[in-house]
Amino acid sequence: MYVISRTIKIEKEYSKDLISKFDKPSIVFNFEGFVRREGLVNQRHKGYDVVTINTYFLDKEAYIRWEKSPEHLAMHKKSDQQQTKKPEGIIDVEANYYDLVLEQSYREKTTE
Repeated sequence: MYVISRTIKIEKEYSKDLISKFDKPSIVFNFEGFVRREGLVNQRHKGYDVVTINTYFLDKEAYIRWEKSPEHLAMHKKSDQQQTKKPEGIIDVEANYYDLVLEQSYREKTTE
């Protein structure tokens, strides 16, 4: 799997709005190769929250197809036209890209 992790440092009063933005249906959900998206929030800092959005694709090739797709390009073009500046409350954004090399899950014991 291939994981895109966007870490967004945001003023506390805006973090709920950011999370609700990512909680809405997206065209990526129906894109071939998309696996899932998850959001994490770290609220331990006094003046800001850190929101991490992880998006999972089957592999790097699926992610590249998504990035180059007409749907993705149109989505960002529309977003760019609506916003000429950084969204309110955002302090910093960082993107990292990972190959998932280990995944473990809890499994209940079965009696056989």
